[in-house]
Amino acid sequence: MACSGGLSAPKLRGHSSQVKRSTAPVRWQDMLWAAVAAVAVALVLKTFVIDFSRVSSASMAPTLLPGDYVLISKVAYAIGLPSRLPLVGLLLPEGLRWWYRMPRRWDVVVLDFPGMPGQVRPDTPQYLLKRVVGLPGDTLRFNGDTLVINHTAYLLPGMQQKPQRLVVPYRGMRVQLSARTLSQWLPLLQREGRRVELRNDTVFLDGIPTTSYTVQQDYFFLMGDNYRTSWDSRHWGVVPQQVIVGKAVVIYYSRADNGRVRWNRIGHFLH
Repeated sequence: MACSGGLSAPKLRGHSSQVKRSTAPVRWQDMLWAAVAAVAVALVLKTFVIDFSRVSSASMAPTLLPGDYVLISKVAYAIGLPSRLPLVGLLLPEGLRWWYRMPRRWDVVVLDFPGMPGQVRPDTPQYLLKRVVGLPGDTLRFNGDTLVINHTAYLLPGMQQKPQRLVVPYRGMRVQLSARTLSQWLPLLQREGRRVELRNDTVFLDGIPTTSYTVQQDYFFLMGDNYRTSWDSRHWGVVPQQVIVGKAVVIYYSRADNGRVRWNRIGHFLH
């Protein structure tokens, strides 16, 4: 017996469908919120993550030239609120940043200039680009064109420095205070916000007689690569860690005084 059998597929009727595109106009409220969100993101990035700086002097030549534009990483060493809010320039209390790494020797950093020794920190910010030369605890010796860092000597042709020896202060360092040593430590005490008086050969800190002081912060000695003309820690002393804004990373744009774009400098990473 021969059997034949099979399943016949049902015929499917095709259905055509059309997707209607929305022709509703973009509302001005949506555009406003998008603009607000973009500004908020930019402010958060500028406050916490990155910043941009234009080089205006030759103090870091030949590493940085006037007209170079530099990208600054604010998270290279620390996270949190900076010591000064950008744009408005409002000074903030200390201790709002968590430092997970110290600046390293030879890093190029941006600092919020704390003022000359004895001066109150300026309300108007002045940002400087300098190179880290002395770390907390280092002993520096200058003599003519020679700089000795701890036990390593560096020849800096053309530099003419008076013989000088200094120890870069570090957190926890204990210094002796007397009428004889006060001039040496006065700038540091003022940088740390102490009120200093000398009465009858006795040092008073915030109205209390004292013979010693424990340093509250780590400090750094900074110099410009163009050391012959640079205005740096040789003139205004060591700077506290809190005023270091971030690390200079790369030149993202460069334009000479005559308006010519210096393409060969763009993309140069700083070391």
